[in-house]
Parts: sequence; C-alpha cells; structure tokens
Amino acid sequence: QKTTSMNITRALFLTCAMAAASLSSMVGQVAKTQATQPENAPETKADILLLDKWRHVGFHLISDWQGGEVDSVLDDPTFGFALTYMKHDRHGLLDGGFDIGFQPMGGFDTTAFVVQDGKAPLEGQLRVRNQLVHAHYLLRFTLFQRAKIQPFAEGFVGARGSLLGARFTAQGSDDFTPVNDVPFFSANFSYGFALGARVQMGERTFLTARYGEMRHLDGGNVVQVADADRLTIGPDCTVTSNATTGVTLPPYSVRVGLAMNF
Repeated sequence: QKTTSMNITRALFLTCAMAAASLSSMVGQVAKTQATQPENAPETKADILLLDKWRHVGFHLISDWQGGEVDSVLDDPTFGFALTYMKHDRHGLLDGGFDIGFQPMGGFDTTAFVVQDGKAPLEGQLRVRNQLVHAHYLLRFTLFQRAKIQPFAEGFVGARGSLLGARFTAQGSDDFTPVNDVPFFSANFSYGFALGARVQMGERTFLTARYGEMRHLDGGNVVQVADADRLTIGPDCTVTSNATTGVTLPPYSVRVGLAMNF
C-alpha cells in the first residue's frame, strides 16, 4: 500500500509538472503574439485607409464624334489623350478633380527653311496641327467602391476649344523643335455629364471606360479654328493664322484607359 501511495504521489507530481510546463508555454506564446500585434496593427490600418482615402490618376485614349453609328468612332481620325486627377475622401460622397486633354483636328506637313545668322538656311519638315483641347473640373459619384467593378457618374464644367501648334524637324534629325506653341487659340465655356465604370486589374490599377455628353451655352459649341490653307509661315518658321473658320464641336465623347490609386 505504501508503494502504491508513493506511485500515486509521483504520478500527481509528474502531472502537475507537465501542466505547469504547458501553462508556461501557453503564456509565453500569448505574450509573443501580443508583442507582435503592435507591429502588424499599422499595416492593417494602412490597408483600411488605402481603401477609404486615395488619390487617383488616369491616362486615357479619347475620341469625340458628332453622333450616328458608334462604329464610326473607330474610323474617326481625331483620337487624342486625356489626363485625369482626382482625390477621394472617405468622409464625402463625391470625389473632386481635374481632367485635361487634346485631340488633333487636322493640319498639314510642309518643307520649310529656317534662316540662320551667317549660315545657309536649314531645311526641314514643318508640322502644323489644329488641336481640340479641354480643361474641366469634375465631380464623381462611385458605386460599390470596394468591388471589382465600380460604376460611376460624373458632372463637369470648364472650357473647350482649339489651338494651333507647330513643330520643326531638321532634315536628317529625329529631334523636333516646338514653334510658337499657341499662336492661335479659341475656347468656349462647356459643361456636361458622363457615365462609366472602373474594373480593378491589380491591387491599385484599374481599367476605365467612360461615355460623356457635352453641353454649351447658346452658340458656344462653335469655335474658331485656324484655316490650314491660309497660314503664313515666316522665314524663321513662325506660323500665323490669317483666317479662321467656324467648327461645331462634337457633343459626344468616349474614352478608355488605365488608372491608378495611390
């Protein structure tokens, strides 16, 4: 009986020792976990802020057209580019930002000679283009902001018009020199709305598609465009406009491009 009592006592002692060891191990693991949590907490908070507060930059291919068949846009030579910048604040429903863009509207290329002091005239290619330009302030309302597909609606207001640009490329050279960047400019007030969607492609990148309709005040959709057939080219390749023609701006716009949040 004495031996049995000693065995029981030994078993109880071993059991208590194992329990104490296990408890010590568990306490150490909990302490280790709690010690690592403060380091991970800022990352979790940053991830939340990334979803709720960000800046948005988009680069898009755009085309305006007068209406009719949508397929005609693909045959329209007036493709251009637009840059959009927006800021999102989790405390508001609307995102505000700016949108600027340009599209070629026609022009011509011609051989020109630049007069140089004490040197023979420099021959090269002169490229002259009318550009359709716009600058708008916009407000955007986005649905399902944390989904993969995010539809949105926009309202915008600003200016839209045309400018004449020229550049000279010397013969045998690939470098070009801008020539009087804005010798002629005509713009009118414009406003409108747009519908589109963002499709998430990566953690911070999106594919964006957008359709817009533009409005103007009475007669404001007609801008004066420099007549490419009645331009004066000076000896230093200075381009001036001697006559203009009225052009009715297209009321519709489509665009597709890439955007990034940061």
